[in-house]
Amino acid sequence: MNNFIVGQVTPDMITHMKYGTFIFFGVMIFLGSAFIWFYGLSCLLSSPLDCEANGVIVPETKRLTLEEMDLVFGSSGVAAADRERMAQINREIGLDTRLYREQQSDDDKEATALE
Repeated sequence: MNNFIVGQVTPDMITHMKYGTFIFFGVMIFLGSAFIWFYGLSCLLSSPLDCEANGVIVPETKRLTLEEMDLVFGSSGVAAADRERMAQINREIGLDTRLYREQQSDDDKEATALE
């Protein structure tokens, strides 16, 4: 959604503001960087355990799976529910048996190639 908005307003901004567009986006990047630096990084540098206890504004998400991201941001299993829904759809249209057969044939080919 944000990319859509930026794409819609940038041509008008360039037409009417000229170099002000560069300044506007530069200020926005600076403010975003300052927010992360002062609220995210400073908390992690002091003590990660205190951050978790006090409720971090910008939690660390590096090397987390989608399921772990659900837990970090307080969602109740959105990724797991999505995976279950996809499995149900695959069963309903018969993709699960087809995918299983294709996987078995790929495994058989690999086993034959290794021998």
